[in-house]
Amino acid sequence: MKPLTFSGVLLVNILVSVFIGYQLDRFLKTTPIFILIGVAYSVFGSIYLLIHRTKEHE
Repeated sequence: MKPLTFSGVLLVNILVSVFIGYQLDRFLKTTPIFILIGVAYSVFGSIYLLIHRTKEHE
């Protein structure tokens, strides 16, 4: 995966996760726990995709 593609995927994943987490936190009236969970999920998921796609191209 090209570096620019990876950074774009990571950025979009984080933005979507923050939006969904914010909406869940607002709806459930909780602390920003869903935002943090979503961001962590996005970062680890994007890193997993990077590793998986790098192994495919070898």
